[in-house]
This record gives sequence, C-alpha cells and structure tokens, in this order.
Amino acid sequence: MIGGRRILAVIPARGGSKGIALKNLQPVAGKTLVTRAAEFAASLPWVDRAVVSTDHLLIRQAAIDAGVEAPFMRPPELSGDRIGDVEVLSHALLATEADDGSRYDIVLMLQPTSPLRDAAAVRATAERLVAEELDAVWTVSPTDSKAHPLKQLVIDEQGQLGYYDPAGAAIVARQQLEPVYHRNGVAYAVTRQTLLEAGSLLGERAAAVVVDSPQVSIDTMEDLERAAGLLQAAAGEDDHAAPRVRPRRLVVDIDGVIAAARSDLDYATAAPITENIRRINALHDAGCEIVLFTARGSVSGEDWSARTAAQMQTWGVRYHELRFGKPAADFYIDDRMISLPQVMVLCGLAEPEP
Repeated sequence: MIGGRRILAVIPARGGSKGIALKNLQPVAGKTLVTRAAEFAASLPWVDRAVVSTDHLLIRQAAIDAGVEAPFMRPPELSGDRIGDVEVLSHALLATEADDGSRYDIVLMLQPTSPLRDAAAVRATAERLVAEELDAVWTVSPTDSKAHPLKQLVIDEQGQLGYYDPAGAAIVARQQLEPVYHRNGVAYAVTRQTLLEAGSLLGERAAAVVVDSPQVSIDTMEDLERAAGLLQAAAGEDDHAAPRVRPRRLVVDIDGVIAAARSDLDYATAAPITENIRRINALHDAGCEIVLFTARGSVSGEDWSARTAAQMQTWGVRYHELRFGKPAADFYIDDRMISLPQVMVLCGLAEPEP
C-alpha cells in the first residue's frame, strides 16, 4: 500500500510464445524468467498481493514456488498472441478480488520478459502514480538517436525507398531530434478506474519513470544471452568489485541546470530542463542529499526565495535544502566540479559513455 492505495501486482506469463517455446520458463543466469519476476514481486513490502496470470500449469507452479499466488487460471480466450494487456489485467484484477473479497486501487504489471528491473524504479512508478493522481505511469528507456522515428526509412512494394515520417527529410543533425523513449516492460502502474472503466493502460493523464540502466526485453535467444551476461556481470560486481565511491551530498545550481538560463534574469518565466530534473530526482531517490544553491537575487537584491521554492514544487524537483547567496560570476573554478551525467555514473544510475 502506498498513500492508502491498495496495490495488486500481476505477472502476465502465458505458455504460448512464437519466438521462443515456453519463453517464460527459459532460464537466464540460473533462474527462469517467471521465477525472477515472481521472486521480485514477492520481495516488495508495499505490494498488498502478487499473483501470476497464466494458462500453463508449469508456469503456475514455478510462480507459486517463487512466492506469489495463483488463485485462478487464465482462460483460453485470453491466452492468444493477439490479446492485449488491458484484457489480461482486467481479468486478473476481478478474479483476484473475487478470490479474496478485497478491492485494489492500483494494478502493477511486472512482465517476466524484463528481468533486469530494480526495486527503486518500480516503487518510483507506483509512487508517482499516487502522488500526482495520474491514470498511469510506465517505465521507459531513452531511445538511441540512431533509432529515432525521424531517421527511419521504409521500402514500399515497388522497392521505392522513403522516409517513415516525411518530416525526417528536414533532419541533418542529431541535435535537431527531440528525445524519444520506448517502453521497457520494467513496470506499468495503472489505476483501477483507468483499466476497468476507460479500458486503457495509458489513460488521459500518464507519466513516465525513465530508467537509464541497461534493459533487455526478451524476444529472442540472443536477448536471453545478453540479459544473462548483464545479470552475471552485475552479480560479479556485487561479489568481487571494490565498493563504488558514491557521492553523499550534492550542491546543484538552478539556472542553467534545472531551469533554462535567462539573460534578462526574469527567472519567473524560465522553462524547466526536464531531463536534468529527472536525473536530480533519481539521485535524490538513490540516497544523495540534494542542496540547491542559487545566485538568484545576488545582483538585483530581489528576494526570489518564495517564487523559487514554488517553482521547484511545480516542476517536481526533489531536494533537501534550498540556499541563496551564491555570488554571481562569469565562471566558477572548483576542484569538485562534476556534471550530472558523470554523477549518475558514480551512483550506478547510468552507464559510462563509450
């Protein structure tokens, strides 16, 4: 339960799979995909109940052995490869409620085919749904610019090459591309109303939790091998590597980092830099103490404290302390200067740039 909202975790794991036979029972780094998902769901203390939705008896038993419940079997009409998540989750929700007489406010979907999930990202998904009163929150991963929709091509039946999106013709440099993201299957949190009444997994008011760590969505044997390698490498780092030196206290500037810099010093109209806010919030959630230190008002003498605090709240910036009095300067010279991407790597929240 989070914020008084009862949460049902559902692991969808049907037996049929065209790409890999019995995919959910395939082992990856010593455990089957469904076992990993079930153990993960069972370890979440804030989940009120965790169940598996499957049509296969061996998958059902594997999930039970790993600590989740299986109070129902998924019916054949919901077990084909053209059945959507909404139908599966709606059935799981109602069947579970019929079994235990409870009412759940949130459904959390954990797909077994995404075995690299971590508890912090999953909890952040549910917390954001509750805190912002959204219809749904999905985890997503940044899409490499090489796979951006405006750089994709199509070949028609006559063999003619063209742009997937005609707007791609205007792209000459990657700096022109807006960041795009793709779903990674780590977690989907959706409200009961959105699922049952709107018949949607996204709803009208949805948000995302961006996951920077490597993720693999299992579709092929090569995906299984890649996921196994990443899991084994992570286990090796945990067992053998020297402890990572993680920063504990971070002092962060506001303008130019959190807010777009304004040469006219009209901070009230500054736009948020959403990617950096996401990074700062991830650092906060990972245990770093975040101190915001700003030069607002240092030149004009104007008091920006109340307006800045309100701005940070509106933008959803998570921090521990907001300090003023930073002297205005053309440049700052410091022996502990670090960028946000660099500190994300130090905290294990992102991979180093190649």
